[in-house]
Amino acid sequence: MFLGLFLVSCQENWNIDPLRVKEFLIKESKNYPERMVEFETRLGNFQIELSNKTPLTTTNFIRLVKLGYFKDRYFYRNIYDSGMQGGGEYKDRLDYLVPAEYVDELRPVRGTIAMARYDEGNPEKASSSTEFFIVTDTEEAKRYYNNYVVFGKVISGISVLDSMKKQRSFFEKPVVPVKFSIKVVR
Repeated sequence: MFLGLFLVSCQENWNIDPLRVKEFLIKESKNYPERMVEFETRLGNFQIELSNKTPLTTTNFIRLVKLGYFKDRYFYRNIYDSGMQGGGEYKDRLDYLVPAEYVDELRPVRGTIAMARYDEGNPEKASSSTEFFIVTDTEEAKRYYNNYVVFGKVISGISVLDSMKKQRSFFEKPVVPVKFSIKVVR
């Protein structure tokens, strides 16, 4: 009994009160000033620089990286025409959404990272707290403009994404999903 209580008490609290997400992230932003992360995969590593123009999304992402949420996760969807999706899939979703932050100059082009979102019951187009995708084709991703919050771009290792994109998939599901862990670089 004691061991069970100990394990539960040591788990990180990744969730945020769904009614206070914006206020929480604004307050916590000073604790998460970092803007560069590195993805480690079996195919190689790549780095992403996150934008200061999307403070809620960026703070949420860095917070989850630092809390260990993105350790041993998968790119579980190979969106054939436009990118790779990863993060907290279905059963691992957290119970809150991040308010949308559409910035005109942050467009979905090759090498950018954007948050996924759920369409059902989400008229404000708020972002998923944990699911994201990385754009691999600018032309095909044009339809994502102002539908998904772009919050960063790949600054090194784009060839790793090209290798991931070439992995064999069946109905957008990689046959051998690419596992990743993310760490803060600076």
